[in-house]
Amino acid sequence: MDRVLVTGCGGFVGRVLSGVLAEAGFEVWGIDRAADGGGVAGEHFISLGLEDRRAVDGFLERARARYIVHLAAQSSAGRSFDEPQQTIENNVLPVLHILEYLRTSGTETRLLAVGSSEVYGAVTKKDLPLVESSPVSPVSPYALSKLIQEQCCRQYAGLYEVDVVVTRSFNHTGAGQRDAFVLSSFARQIVEIRSGVRKPVVEVGNADVRRDFLDVRDVCDAYVALLGKGQCGAVYNVCSGVSYSLRELLEKLAALCGVEIEVRVDPKRARPVDIEELRGDPAKITADTGWRPSTPIETTLQSLLDYWSREISATGA
Repeated sequence: MDRVLVTGCGGFVGRVLSGVLAEAGFEVWGIDRAADGGGVAGEHFISLGLEDRRAVDGFLERARARYIVHLAAQSSAGRSFDEPQQTIENNVLPVLHILEYLRTSGTETRLLAVGSSEVYGAVTKKDLPLVESSPVSPVSPYALSKLIQEQCCRQYAGLYEVDVVVTRSFNHTGAGQRDAFVLSSFARQIVEIRSGVRKPVVEVGNADVRRDFLDVRDVCDAYVALLGKGQCGAVYNVCSGVSYSLRELLEKLAALCGVEIEVRVDPKRARPVDIEELRGDPAKITADTGWRPSTPIETTLQSLLDYWSREISATGA
């Protein structure tokens, strides 16, 4: 049974990925800053901040995992504008600690470093769909941190033969995602409207931007595929190839919930810099691994509504 260590195992994606890996027959170990490791517990889990190099080395040495999936990050581009230094430190130092351990330990471990499509930056219509060779020009501290992480990984692969695969993951969502993220926020507001605890008004930032959204389960399936079949040192888009405006998805959520809404722009929800459209081309990951997304967007949106219905019913909010 191959062992996989997941950093950030208690987060939204980490919880889903841990379950997907276990279903696929892997032994899952985990690290998370929080005390709750999601589906990873006991001696296989440690509550640890990845900035502590010595502690990280000690746990990696104990785990001796065949694979590491590095998810732990400050994952909000919006928040990064208010916390630029903290975002860059949180997202760069941990991967350097992992890379240094792999460089010096001699273990035969593959690292999957999860990055972001935000590294592409302010692209134009003629640049779409984005491929891995498209120019990168990050416009947020979050995107910059992910590009630095990516470059560190590629340097260690090229200079030191560390076995690393990097993703540029496009937007993904699903049940369990915090309402700090846009579609989960929409879903919560709409369920509250249906429940009568909110007026029929949904507050949005820029609802006309277009994004390439995936279901979190499809994303986790992509990560498992890359562990086995990704090429060392390569970067892969994890995307659907289809984009929707946030307004379209908001309207779909309202229709699925059977409510009529008014859309109101809240300037506080807008980013200082936004990208009109991000849409990727998944041809490379499909060619190398056979992975394709399989979950219809409506199914993903319904899972968000169902999740918030349970949460709101349980809390009485």
